[in-house]
Amino acid sequence: MGIEVMNYFTYHDLKKENKQGFTAGEKPLTEESLVVREMVIPGMAGYPDMYIRHIEIIFEEQQYLLISMTDYELDEAKTLEISIGAAKFLKARSQRN
Repeated sequence: MGIEVMNYFTYHDLKKENKQGFTAGEKPLTEESLVVREMVIPGMAGYPDMYIRHIEIIFEEQQYLLISMTDYELDEAKTLEISIGAAKFLKARSQRN
């Protein structure tokens, strides 16, 4: 059995850090890769809690792991909005390559 390889990218929506949008992963994930697990990281020093969530996306028959980092809990509507944005991000990225 071979090593499962999956591409990944991140979505940030962190107001205090003024960080928003998608960032592509630098290399594919393998069984040996370390990935931040889903969790809520308590806020400190004036920063709000950070919510880490995983969303799996299939784009052009490839599976991607989207790691979202937000300062709010994702509801179903926001998860869908992020997924649609992710597809647009991946499409634009594939057209450049």
